[in-house]
Amino acid sequence: MDLIIPALVASLALGSLTAPAAPTTSPGQENLIVFEQTAEEKARLEAEAAAKAEAEEKAAQQAALEAMRNGDYQYDIASYTTHYSTSSANANRNYNMQLACNAINGVILMPGEEFSYNDALFAVGDPYQDYLPAGAYANGEVVDAIGGGICQVSTTLFDAALYSGMTITNRRNHSMPVGYVPKGMDATVSWGSIDFCFRNDYDAPVKIEATMNQGTLKIRFLSTEKLDVSDIRLEVTQQGGAYVLTRYRGDVADYTTTSRYR
Repeated sequence: MDLIIPALVASLALGSLTAPAAPTTSPGQENLIVFEQTAEEKARLEAEAAAKAEAEEKAAQQAALEAMRNGDYQYDIASYTTHYSTSSANANRNYNMQLACNAINGVILMPGEEFSYNDALFAVGDPYQDYLPAGAYANGEVVDAIGGGICQVSTTLFDAALYSGMTITNRRNHSMPVGYVPKGMDATVSWGSIDFCFRNDYDAPVKIEATMNQGTLKIRFLSTEKLDVSDIRLEVTQQGGAYVLTRYRGDVADYTTTSRYR
């Protein structure tokens, strides 16, 4: 009996030192600490998500534009031709015309994009240095001027643009009638002061093609889609000393311009 009592006391003492059982936790939650999202953090995350969505939308739009720009321009919308002399006396003039044709040939206008003749020529060089002196109209007189001849290209482009359904936004006539188109159907230009402009209001891109070959200058408009311009017609009427050019689409006049010459 004397040995049993001390052992029982020791057992009770050791039992009183046993640690309490740990609380039960779910798997994976041993180190979980929860913080409430602040208003500033929420606003930052929303701004980042909006910026990412905007960047993705812009990238998609750019890819779509590039696909349109690099499309197959197999559909001929309309064209217009004028004629020029190939004699050696017109060498400078023809040289200038060829440079102007080269500058606009292959230009692509996306839907809603506006074309500027002067900008197109300046985009590929310095016309004041690249072009040669040739006959041009100035204040009702024929003079030698740098770039003489480029107005035949702008005029041919004007008429091709009319038949192609482009929206003409800036056009002026020469001070005197020209010999390569009927009166009222010309479009003059002058660097720094007079420009010829139009806009592509179709839902499809259009491409300009300009060529010169053995006395014939031809400008045509092409598209990646078939565009119906069969109802377009031009009419020039004389009213007193003025020539009024009207473009009709069906029975509706959608463009009118007036020319007066000296």
